[in-house]
Amino acid sequence: MSRSNSIASMLPGYFSGELSGEDRAIVDAWRAESPENKEEFRQLQKAWDSYPLLQEMEQYNAFEALRKVNDRIRERETRQWLMRFQRIAAVLIIPLSAYTGYLVFKNNSYKEVTQSEPVWQTICTPPGVKSRFFLPDSSAVWLNSSSSITYPVAFSGKTRKVKITGEAFLDVKKNEVQPFVVDLGKINVKVFGTRFDVINFENEQQTDVILESGSISLVQGTGNQEKVMATLRAGDMAVFERVNNNLEIKSVKTEKYTAWTEGKLIFREDSMDEVVRKLNRCFNVQIEVADSKILEYIYTATFQNESIDQILELLTISAPIRYQVIQREKKGDVFSAKRIILRKRK
Repeated sequence: MSRSNSIASMLPGYFSGELSGEDRAIVDAWRAESPENKEEFRQLQKAWDSYPLLQEMEQYNAFEALRKVNDRIRERETRQWLMRFQRIAAVLIIPLSAYTGYLVFKNNSYKEVTQSEPVWQTICTPPGVKSRFFLPDSSAVWLNSSSSITYPVAFSGKTRKVKITGEAFLDVKKNEVQPFVVDLGKINVKVFGTRFDVINFENEQQTDVILESGSISLVQGTGNQEKVMATLRAGDMAVFERVNNNLEIKSVKTEKYTAWTEGKLIFREDSMDEVVRKLNRCFNVQIEVADSKILEYIYTATFQNESIDQILELLTISAPIRYQVIQREKKGDVFSAKRIILRKRK
């Protein structure tokens, strides 16, 4: 494979943030070799950024589609710079057009994108599905079930800002000049480079931040209005009650909260209320507790890759509980979540 084709095959992953750090360094070195390469990269970046509708394609794996198209045209060599630019640009544009064409007609017009207007995109995970990917700065993200993250296709400005709903674990690449900010609604997490977990479900009354390594600040407001609420150290967990703005910091064993990234579910002397909350998140089920006495039970267990049915059976063995599964209801083309009722066993 010629070097130009090799670089071309890397560009989609570079622009989407899915390219590894080593390969990103190769692209950066190529870009710095000459003014021509720098200008070519700029034009290709502009072509990529001209698709604001990417944010509506949450489940589409653009990198794979772009790479397949690139494989089909790899043999077409050319010596002229203009033709080479057109070929690479086509690699970026053709698959996107195929998937977003109908959106163009639906929205009637494009909003012109300028360098001062970042293009944002959102990645979502369906219920019961987890994913792992890289942001444009090579920071790694693990996204839990029924969660989403919104971020710009390229970080610019004074901060690297993302917004998270649901649960995500982040391994942030260190950059003291451009801090990383996680928007969680009423509170933000500000970091320079560290590993931490955030739990920020819209249907819950609290936001949790668990720090595995490094240090982070919890802040409210931005710019001159920014107020630091607390600074966390490794092993700290912050519980922020969104209704009354109350913030509690406590020391925890972080593995209990981050083990989901390895397919584990850990309970350590947790109330049944917390057990039910985690099971609902992980398995897209709706567990109802019919007898309030059950909520007083304390539970300790570690699960790895077990199904919800297996976990329920283990619950009935270790506690005086029985459960009833309610048949799913079909509404149009969509089935409701599995409904499970817990009752005290007599």
